[in-house]
Amino acid sequence: MKTKTHTRWTDEALIEDAARFSSRTEWQRESGAAYRAAWRRNLLDVCCAGMRQGYTSWTDDMLIADAARFETRGEWKRESSSAYTIALRRNLLDVCCAGMRQVYASWTDEMLIADASRFETRSEWQRESKPAYQAAQHRNLLDVCCAGMERAGGTDNDAIYIWRAIGETFNGMSIYKIGLTSARLGTQRIEQVCRRGDMQAEIIILAQVTGLASQLEAQLLTIGTNPGFSSFNGSSEFRAMTDEQLAQAVRLVSEAAQETLKETA
Repeated sequence: MKTKTHTRWTDEALIEDAARFSSRTEWQRESGAAYRAAWRRNLLDVCCAGMRQGYTSWTDDMLIADAARFETRGEWKRESSSAYTIALRRNLLDVCCAGMRQVYASWTDEMLIADASRFETRSEWQRESKPAYQAAQHRNLLDVCCAGMERAGGTDNDAIYIWRAIGETFNGMSIYKIGLTSARLGTQRIEQVCRRGDMQAEIIILAQVTGLASQLEAQLLTIGTNPGFSSFNGSSEFRAMTDEQLAQAVRLVSEAAQETLKETA
């Protein structure tokens, strides 16, 4: 099929040209100039509205060629999501993206350290912020970035905190965060959760306790009402509490802390 030539593509001309083809891939292959003009103007969906979905028409070579139009994986995923998705399904991302630039240069060392501080463990950072983790790994900065994180085995499980999420309410009650941490970390865990949830904290109590802090945490989480926070690590341990319920929770922590103080005095 011979491609029409236009010195300047109008939107109408692009729609007309696209109508000659049955799939996006056919249009891209047979009339690349028009396809690229539509892509630059964010008109692909408009021009291709009447086309069939051409997922099965993508060959591996076509996926590689499509990826070559972009500089980064993120750009490819954003601008050509169908090709990206198919490459992902076929485990071809590394092959298709081999010529793309790495984005390490966009991260400063300070940005990497700040990003790492949002997480409690290396594995969580690697899972939730992979580009930053890989950039730190590439620069041999993992130990620096992860210096304040919990040890590989997890928390020391020896401290409990309760803090109020300033300005947050549920059914007329204030909302509090209950959590366990390591006494050696001080307020670090509290600061991490605040950053993730974009909150400010009023610390009610932070104490080193006897026994396993996780057992006390489980008991504390039976008090109050779950406000249903989600989407960030630590969001499930928030509770809306009345003044009486908060006093009960603080009393439980204080009793455990007092035992610790007596033993260490």
